[in-house]
Amino acid sequence: MSAAQIQVILASPQSFAGLIGQTLSTDNATRKSAEDLYSSLRRQRPDACATNLLQLLRTSSEVLVRSTCAVFLRKVVVKSSGKEPGWDQLSKSTQAVVKRELLAALAAEVDRNTAKQVAAVVIELGEQVMDEVPSAAPAKRGGRKKAPAAPKCGWPELLAGLQAWLQGGDVSAVTREAALKVVAGLAMELRTWAAQLAPVITACLAPQAELAVQLAALSAVSAFLEVLRKPAELRPYQAALAGGLGSLQAALAAGNTDLAEQLLVVLVQTAEREPALWQPHVRAAVPGMLALAGPAAGPGGAPLPDDLRKLAAEFVLTLVDIKPQMVQSEMGAGPLAAQLVSCLAHFLTCGVEDDPTWGDDPMAYPDMDADETLGELHRHGLECATRAADSLDSGAMLRAVVDMTGAWAADASDWRRRHAVLMCLSQVVGSVKEVVGPAELASLAGLLVGGLRDSHPRVRWAACHSLGVLCGDLGPALQLAPGGGGGVMLGALAELLAEPEGPACPQRLKANACRALVGFLEGLDAEPEEEAGAAGAAAAALSEEQRKAATVALVAPHLQPLAGPLLAAVDRCAAGEGGSLAGGRALVPTPTQEFSVDVLCRLACALGSSFASVYPAAMPRVLAVLGRCAAFHGPTAVASGSVTEDEATAIVRVQVGALECAVFTARAAGAAAAAEHLPALAALFGQLCRPDIASSSPLLVPLLAAVEPLAACLGPAVAPVLPPVLPLLAQWATRDVGLESLEDSDDEEPEEGDDDGEGAGGDAHASDSDSGEGDSEGRDDSDVGFVSYGGADYRYVASVAGAKAAAVSALEELVDRMGPAVAPQAPALAEALSACLLDYPLDDVVGPARTALPKLLRAYLAALSSGTLPASEPAASPAAAQALLLRLWQAVTAVLNFEAVAAPAAGPEGAVAGGAGLGPLMALPGCGLKRPTPTSATRADMAELLAAIVDCVEGSMLQQQWVADAFAALQAATKAAALEANVEQFAGADSDEEEEDDKSMDGSEDVDDEESERSEEEESEEDSGEKPAEARERLRTQVAACVSAFSRKYGDAVAALAQQLLAAAQPDQQLAALMSVRGGVVA
Repeated sequence: MSAAQIQVILASPQSFAGLIGQTLSTDNATRKSAEDLYSSLRRQRPDACATNLLQLLRTSSEVLVRSTCAVFLRKVVVKSSGKEPGWDQLSKSTQAVVKRELLAALAAEVDRNTAKQVAAVVIELGEQVMDEVPSAAPAKRGGRKKAPAAPKCGWPELLAGLQAWLQGGDVSAVTREAALKVVAGLAMELRTWAAQLAPVITACLAPQAELAVQLAALSAVSAFLEVLRKPAELRPYQAALAGGLGSLQAALAAGNTDLAEQLLVVLVQTAEREPALWQPHVRAAVPGMLALAGPAAGPGGAPLPDDLRKLAAEFVLTLVDIKPQMVQSEMGAGPLAAQLVSCLAHFLTCGVEDDPTWGDDPMAYPDMDADETLGELHRHGLECATRAADSLDSGAMLRAVVDMTGAWAADASDWRRRHAVLMCLSQVVGSVKEVVGPAELASLAGLLVGGLRDSHPRVRWAACHSLGVLCGDLGPALQLAPGGGGGVMLGALAELLAEPEGPACPQRLKANACRALVGFLEGLDAEPEEEAGAAGAAAAALSEEQRKAATVALVAPHLQPLAGPLLAAVDRCAAGEGGSLAGGRALVPTPTQEFSVDVLCRLACALGSSFASVYPAAMPRVLAVLGRCAAFHGPTAVASGSVTEDEATAIVRVQVGALECAVFTARAAGAAAAAEHLPALAALFGQLCRPDIASSSPLLVPLLAAVEPLAACLGPAVAPVLPPVLPLLAQWATRDVGLESLEDSDDEEPEEGDDDGEGAGGDAHASDSDSGEGDSEGRDDSDVGFVSYGGADYRYVASVAGAKAAAVSALEELVDRMGPAVAPQAPALAEALSACLLDYPLDDVVGPARTALPKLLRAYLAALSSGTLPASEPAASPAAAQALLLRLWQAVTAVLNFEAVAAPAAGPEGAVAGGAGLGPLMALPGCGLKRPTPTSATRADMAELLAAIVDCVEGSMLQQQWVADAFAALQAATKAAALEANVEQFAGADSDEEEEDDKSMDGSEDVDDEESERSEEEESEEDSGEKPAEARERLRTQVAACVSAFSRKYGDAVAALAQQLLAAAQPDQQLAALMSVRGGVVA
């Protein structure tokens, strides 16, 4: 902008006003030109810009112009930045003018919105200048000593103006409201004068003040509660809280619900910030708020808006969350719980829509989230019920909800009330289970049975929902409680399922009844919790065998009544009835059919051999369901458009349910009965075990785990199932989990992607580095697990780790159950299990592998020695035996001698003692990083495994170099443990010195920090289960056991190696593990 243009604009107030007016033009070009001119003016002549804006703000008769000036002034007084001028660019004289004229404009403004915008400018400026200390006059010498100086204020005129505007009798409500907004916005800067301002702010909450002024005053109180800390500073504002309650009553009496909501928001803020200040007002505030939240609290008995009711309840719950003892001491625990439960039950009642078409859709899933007739108020009520139960006295809450349920359950006038209390029951009982005794269990069972037999399907649905939830929350205590409540509940569920389908019992209700049965039966398998009250303690006192017997005694009488409707639903699922229904698709089951399969599975698990009477009818039907959907592949079907993602998910759920039902019913029936269906089951496994199944597929883990119950049932007879299953087990047992140090993931970018385990198109042993999914850009951060190992934190692909754990667990079960019959598969199993040894940071992977390998080796060698392994089998050759043993030997010694094996090759041939060719074992596929250094605990586990392997084999099977490698590995493990002990000792000494230095510098200790650190250390030790020193001692013990095992095999031939191993140990270790190796004896 040229000087001439500037001169024209600043030549008269009218020219500047014209520029500001053009910034409000509806013509885009005109407005843009004016804005550009104003920006240039502000940069080149900030003082003139500021003074002209102030003049126009004071003199213009147009509200919009004054409002625009206030907006522009806020940018003028902001803190200066590199690009835009601000307060610091103004001259001192202009700054003084701005301070003076802003206050004058605030006092003179008559428009409420414009006054608020001017207040915002004052706040923006006050944040910068209030803490400035004015230049002090030079002190006079001599004279009497003066009293302490008053606090300094960088804008004393503002402080005086606020006092005048808040106290003056002739001040307009607009000015007073704006002044209060300034106080709230500058609460931090004004905290020194908070005590002076408290009475004048409280006076603004008087009934004669306008409601808008009262809201602004309450906001100022809330702002001070946030910045003040000392009780003496806060106490002056306690009286203002009662004024806030009066303001709320006045707003409601005037029918101003919008302002009432705003007042409630601020009241909730005060409860959050300083709940203790509310103690004198609790007896008035809490009942009043609960009354507001009730069903008919508005003028003339009309209900208030839902948002206002939720805010009223939120106020009470905020106090209850933060200060439960205070509220209960004032109100009484019982009365408070009763009033709160009543209020929330009204929320639940009003939040349910009475939709006459609710039961018409047989494809509706029995889940709360899928029920659109449960409105926001209902869901909010459920959340509030949980919060109340978590905070208030458990006994009082349980009595309140049980009494309320009993009272409303007898109310035939409104089904929604009966529905509401049953839903409330499901939310509360789990949080108060420690006070649930036999009498309460009987009451709960009676209420649930009454709900199951209600005349309205929605109430019955709520009873099914609550029954399933409570069976999970209370474990077997509810089902096995004395008095037969569990049997009555089962009988009521069986009656419901047997009812003809109709308006009183639609499929949507039957599906939820099946789901409740699943919860009932799963709860019987749960371990009773000691904290679950007297009833839980009684259930916990039963042994596992006693609980199983009690379960069978409870469920068996109801097996036949339940089996009829369940098998009929499974029949319809096998026939594809879901595809013929409105809204149904081919292969997509109805929820009733889906959950019927699940119930049969849980019945088989609960009853064991007592399920045998139903097995002949159930197994063919379940196999028919599985046969109908076994070939289905979700990603392909969705990509082709034949099904939606939701439909594909439902079909996969049936795949999982039918598969689990088939294998668990087979286990329950026993080997003889299951053998008949084994060929059909093997064929279905052939369809399900796709090599391209993704780690994210819900089918994968159940498919891998399905072998375990079959192996437990059939033993060696499970062999026909292995051809399709074993390759998949081996594929996932050897899959890389993507282990990555959190430090490495922050500091390094892998050069090549590693496989994240999705496996969408991979085969059993596809190169992990080729998948291209391990880089940070393609990584799925939602599919991640974390593990701490050796003092460092690592991440891994959670779905892959879960599948790997399931695979290795299944392999362990196969080895354990098949015995020598596993010999033909021994090489493949050894390869898979050996790979799992290298995932030593993951206990659920390496643990089963360590357990299974000695069993596998013994079974394999037993089959070789007895001749039961046919000579035609590839595994029967001596070379195969040597290769299998070498693979195990390499994996174990690689972990023990980690430092040598993981190091670069020492010579041109890569000849590291005992480690030639083993370096890649320790590398994480695809990223070139090494695996974590094994801890002493891991090496002790491997030493124990090595001793077990030595005990299994004949001496002639171990080559001389292997034995030497093993001793070198044991020696390396011993040295690593000694180094670990030294590092730990020195680190402890350094830590002690630093702590002493800190104490000497501070002269004090932070007790809270010390206790926090101690608790964290204790939790860490509890998680690890074994202290480092204990692990090192166990390692020494296992090394000695290994030497003993070798000595029993080779006698004096290994004496030199044993002595060399002992010589490498430190003197204190030699004393602790003194041995003499002579004549094959280690003493």
